[in-house]
Amino acid sequence: MAKKVMIIDDNDNVLRISELLIESFGYSPIPVNDPREGLRILSEDPPSLILLDLMMSPMDGSGFLDERRKIPGALEIPVVICSAWRLTEEELAPYKDEIAGVVTKPVEPTLLRETLKNHLGA
Repeated sequence: MAKKVMIIDDNDNVLRISELLIESFGYSPIPVNDPREGLRILSEDPPSLILLDLMMSPMDGSGFLDERRKIPGALEIPVVICSAWRLTEEELAPYKDEIAGVVTKPVEPTLLRETLKNHLGA
């Protein structure tokens, strides 16, 4: 069974492209356009990795990370930030132990594949 990758992004086009890419890499994508739905899925059927956008509404990525802390076992799941927002060290500091990596949008497919492979294996 392919490892599951949850993609949390409120842009439907980004979700669809990410879903197709992740599927082509041999993983099972779980596209989610609302971080609150992502939290529900995380508590019921956790993925192997989470790709998380930061600039979303009504809950942003940092809100998701804060709420994720309340779900037993959720901190064991790697989170890769996938955002157009260039993060500073200060912005990452509160989550430095929780973020496995950062991929800048627009996402380079080769970089995304390598990131997933590094965290999930082939």
